[in-house]
Amino acid sequence: MKTISSDYIKEIKEQIRVINEALKRVQEAEKVQVTTSNTREYETSKKEAINASSEVMVALEEVVRLASAMGCATGLYDINKYHKIVELDFRDYHK
Repeated sequence: MKTISSDYIKEIKEQIRVINEALKRVQEAEKVQVTTSNTREYETSKKEAINASSEVMVALEEVVRLASAMGCATGLYDINKYHKIVELDFRDYHK
């Protein structure tokens, strides 16, 4: 049975799968960094960890967007509300 939220739930589950795969890649890359003595291999794994971390953030942003849209569709939030991930620089708060 298709519900108001079913498409959102399907897309959120897909993003969670992407997040889990990216987290595994981060872990594997960090293992390589700890065990390698080769500079080139270390730098390659460092870049892989950075790329995978970026993929986690992109997927999380999409999950937040989808959850916000689902909340609007179900009546939890006003249709004019929108949620998103915001980057904060803590240095700005310690002045």
